[in-house]
Amino acid sequence: MNSRRRKLLNYGLILVTLLIVLVVGISGQEMSGAMNALRSIGPVWVIACLLAWAVSVLCDAVSIRFYLRRQGYRISLLYAGYVAIAGNYYSNVTPGATGGQPMQIYYLSKKGVPIGIGTSALIVQFFSFQFMLAVWGTVLWIAFRDFIAEQVGGNTWILVVGYGYNIFSVGIILLMALNRRIVWFIIRLIIRLLTKLRIVKDPEAQSVRWQDHLETFHTSIMTLGRAPASLVVMLVSASVKLFSLMAVIAFVYHAFHMQGAGLGELIALGVMLYTSAAYTPLPGASGAQEGIFSLYFAQIFPDGVRLMALLLWRFFTYYISLIVGAVAITWGTIRTNRRKDRKKASPTP
Repeated sequence: MNSRRRKLLNYGLILVTLLIVLVVGISGQEMSGAMNALRSIGPVWVIACLLAWAVSVLCDAVSIRFYLRRQGYRISLLYAGYVAIAGNYYSNVTPGATGGQPMQIYYLSKKGVPIGIGTSALIVQFFSFQFMLAVWGTVLWIAFRDFIAEQVGGNTWILVVGYGYNIFSVGIILLMALNRRIVWFIIRLIIRLLTKLRIVKDPEAQSVRWQDHLETFHTSIMTLGRAPASLVVMLVSASVKLFSLMAVIAFVYHAFHMQGAGLGELIALGVMLYTSAAYTPLPGASGAQEGIFSLYFAQIFPDGVRLMALLLWRFFTYYISLIVGAVAITWGTIRTNRRKDRKKASPTP
């Protein structure tokens, strides 16, 4: 399957998920008061949702820029934001979010950042977020255990599986960062596979090239390990990003003038939702996010409000990244092409 067909398939999955949500909502009792709920939305809280999303992107940009500056590579905060937005876009349109980090590494390389350094920056960023997700998830689960048990009900196994996956991801990243042999073993397996598929023509040259990248990667990881203050900054940035994303559900709750659930309870349940659906391999965890939202928040949002709350929450945690990412990438491509055209048109000295 070529790249274009894969993209069309991923976009199709996203569209089908959205259509299923709408069809289920329209065919049930959800639409009975949906229009009234839509008209009652408080605009201030919608703006708050937008700001929460913007803060999450800013946190990604700050952590990328901070890490690279510590490694001796300077990029502007604006370009770091562009890299963050592009990464979110490609993560949300590829299964298991597999396309985000490779594209971010590519965009960083255009600014002279070596592949090894770019890879380590993104892995440390990913590790920081997953680690803080596990830490805060544990704290919130304990602090609001009665409330979470009441809302989750008999679906606790979904949360346990997601929690286990998150802990496993953190462990794998630590193992890869500390054990060079395992990473090199994986790289050699990939090179052998690509050689058999006749994608790689010169396996020896590729091995030498990736050995250099691996050396750079581990050097940058060890440099960070000798500077614990830098790791603290990354962890704090990850925490702010996590809570800004989780705050969206609280803002949506107040946008529909709901009462009864506290801010801490809503954020805690949002973290449980994110943890439960994160391991889904579909683009943007489509289907799982919507389904688990309907399970966990069934008692939070009444009929007639739940569908609109789901769509508004999903827009500010998912669809807005697709829209802004598509615009940003298109703008960046046009700008790059114009630069190439000007270079071609300029006389050669």
